[in-house]
Amino acid sequence: MKRIYLLAPLLALLAFGAGDWFYAGQLAQEQAVLKARAEAARIAALKQEAVENEHAVQAALAAQTQRKQELADQAARDRADQAARQAALAARDQARDEQARLIPQADHLRRDLADDQAALAALQREQAAAQDEQAFLQRFNTQAAANERALEAVLTKLTPPAPAQEGAK
Repeated sequence: MKRIYLLAPLLALLAFGAGDWFYAGQLAQEQAVLKARAEAARIAALKQEAVENEHAVQAALAAQTQRKQELADQAARDRADQAARQAALAARDQARDEQARLIPQADHLRRDLADDQAALAALQREQAAAQDEQAFLQRFNTQAAANERALEAVLTKLTPPAPAQEGAK
């Protein structure tokens, strides 16, 4: 009986060891399979990350190219705006200089115009006076001619006709 006490635990230990060894192998295989799956998943994730990184790099390069183009376009617009602004300022300065040059000339012409208008008004007054005088002289002339005829008529009435010469008879 003493052997049963020794053999039963020993057999149980052997059965447990064999079961343990069998299940340990299966567990190791399952863990190896899980480890391989995990490694495959990690590699797939790394590949996916590499693809995403490549896409991100391409997108970043495209965005960088687009930004460079936008900056170049903006710089061109700025240069065009600056040129237009400079042209407008130059035109404004030229207009101001032209105005400063023409204002005294315009004032001089206004004074000349006022003088000429005054001279024209004086000439028109003189013309009107000359026309009035001419009209007066024409009336006076016609009146004088009428008076002369009236006086000749009176003189012919007052003076007897001259006797005819007797020698002509």
